[in-house]
Amino acid sequence: MHISQLITEACAAAFVQGDASRAAEESLSIPDQAFGDVATSIAMRIAAEQKLSPRDVALQLLKHIPTDDMVAEVAIAGSGYINFRISPAAMTSLLSDLTSASKGETIVPQLGLGKTVVMDYSHPNIGKPMGVHHLLSTIIGDSLKRTMRAAGFTVIADNFIGDLGTQFGKLIWAVKQWGDYSAIEANPITELQKLYVKFHIEADSDIELDDAGRAEYLKLEQGDAENRALWRKIVTWSKAEIQPIYDELGVSFDVMHGESFYEDAMEPILEDGKSKGVLVESQGALVCLSDKEDEPPAILRKSDGATLYLTRDLARIDYWEKTWHPQIMMVVLDSAQSFAQQQLYSVARKLDLTQADLVQVNFGRMRFADGSMSTRKGNILLLNDVIKEAKSRALELVKNKSYNLNESEQQQAADILAISSIKYNVLSQNRLSDITFDWSTMLNFEGNSAPYLAYSLVRLRSLLAKADSGYATAANGTPYDWVDSIERELVLQLADFNSVFLRAVNEYKPSHLATYAFTLAQNYNNLYNRLPILSAEGSARIVRLQISTAVEAILLVCFECLGLAAPKKM
Repeated sequence: MHISQLITEACAAAFVQGDASRAAEESLSIPDQAFGDVATSIAMRIAAEQKLSPRDVALQLLKHIPTDDMVAEVAIAGSGYINFRISPAAMTSLLSDLTSASKGETIVPQLGLGKTVVMDYSHPNIGKPMGVHHLLSTIIGDSLKRTMRAAGFTVIADNFIGDLGTQFGKLIWAVKQWGDYSAIEANPITELQKLYVKFHIEADSDIELDDAGRAEYLKLEQGDAENRALWRKIVTWSKAEIQPIYDELGVSFDVMHGESFYEDAMEPILEDGKSKGVLVESQGALVCLSDKEDEPPAILRKSDGATLYLTRDLARIDYWEKTWHPQIMMVVLDSAQSFAQQQLYSVARKLDLTQADLVQVNFGRMRFADGSMSTRKGNILLLNDVIKEAKSRALELVKNKSYNLNESEQQQAADILAISSIKYNVLSQNRLSDITFDWSTMLNFEGNSAPYLAYSLVRLRSLLAKADSGYATAANGTPYDWVDSIERELVLQLADFNSVFLRAVNEYKPSHLATYAFTLAQNYNNLYNRLPILSAEGSARIVRLQISTAVEAILLVCFECLGLAAPKKM
């Protein structure tokens, strides 16, 4: 937007700032229309950095912000906000630019060109069914991948599957002792889960069982033929069950390298760490001491010789660096694992495995609004069951709302809305807080939900399909008074998309895009319900159709970044 350029130039003139273009773009917002069309909080940021009064900073900036053909008025409000009023001619030009941009690639800021991101998300454990708790990493990670690709980054999506660890020793022991191979072959994951749960129940009263499980795992790591063969079967069975769930969710990965992929890569890293003095022996284990006295050491190899998840994670970082040389390495994980991830990154830095920016995208726990889907030991809420329940509820919703669809169309719409509702329920909430899973809000045509967004997009597309094609550039030289506030607000909101998108990328928060999409749909529906569009005359028809075109284009970008879809008919 031209205003961000004016702010950048004013920052340079008044405070000899460096490149303030990004800060200027991110500082823009749309105030109450009574105060102006666009506001900037840049004075607050400069004031905090230079320990000045925000209002004094705003006054200095105001001296270097001219009114021109676009900016009709500039004023300071409150403690230091600077408000801009845009001229009618500039508003028309802005809409024309938005319409043109919506037909090309310039609709999304390409801040990632030439940069590579490698990221890990979802990471389920082999031998166990995917539970509803896997949703958060899977859905948030997939949305971040989509968003960063839209921003021009080269993104490699890896799924670091948990296919090694002491739990496999326990599972192998249980299969050997209690397993019915014909039952396992017929229904592998369910039967394996039963055996794993039985092991833990029995271990509560038999303290020797845990030692037996660890012994079986050590045999697996050391290449025991029987344990290796059984482990390979477990991995094959699990992947066969996991993939259809990813297909249902529309989630994909470029590589799916489990922990076992890095088995041969760990020892060279450990030896290098020992030679550098980064890794030391402690009570028979190999550890990396923390720089903080009150923090425990990071254990890389236990006293019995077995490696840990952290060891394999280091090998993953080393592989990512040598294979893709990324600028950013990212892991999307539960905030409960934050300390372990910080330990990993600290050790990786000490070993000089990479110079990439090491990012951990944390998220809160999943909560259930009705309390009915809480989990118990051995009784996890299966992700497959959640998807089935969502489809059933979505079909009931569609049948009650879409009488004009035949049975096949209703089922298709329900399947699309079910998956989009699950995703949007997660992505519309701040990932740093606990995320509430609530059927009543996620499958609702009236509120902040995927069905509401989908219905808005379907209705908008239907309107545009009925319009002629001559409106796309006709407004370039057409005078328009812009007296209706909803038209002004929509154009300004459309122009604000870049700053919202930048926040979503820089803060790794899809919720910014979800909130933006919902507000945009609300405002457009307000225009749709209050003002004529196809039946409007002259400039009003041209302007409203241009607004409609730009809203459709930006909603589609939001849908793509959030991994949502809309039925063809509703």
